[in-house]
Amino acid sequence: MELVARNYWWLGVMKEVEKYVDGYNACQHYKNRSEALVGKLMPNAIPEKPWSHISADFITKLPLAQGYNAILVVCDYFSKIAHFIATIEKTLVEELARLFRDHMWKLHSLPESIISDREMQFVVGIIRELNKLLEI
Repeated sequence: MELVARNYWWLGVMKEVEKYVDGYNACQHYKNRSEALVGKLMPNAIPEKPWSHISADFITKLPLAQGYNAILVVCDYFSKIAHFIATIEKTLVEELARLFRDHMWKLHSLPESIISDREMQFVVGIIRELNKLLEI
């Protein structure tokens, strides 16, 4: 940036130089990374029966309807069947465990794995609270 700024100036020079450097292959190759390199992506396990491996995610920022403003979406990886559970955006782990018990466990028993795009502590917290509720 310093070398360009010595001889040239135009409106947005910083952004354009930054964009150029970000896209330049040699710069990317020699750039020091502050975070550790991630390993290879591992594919999800292929389920052998329905409701053994599920995914859980939220649809949020919905308008308030009957006291709810979010939807918990639970989808089965085997059959691709989904359950849509009305909830609120700031639901605590204890309430999520109750929702799982009332809407999922009573129909399909406990899953072997839950995949979510949230932190691992999210899934672990739900399973821990669900086990407490079920006295496991």
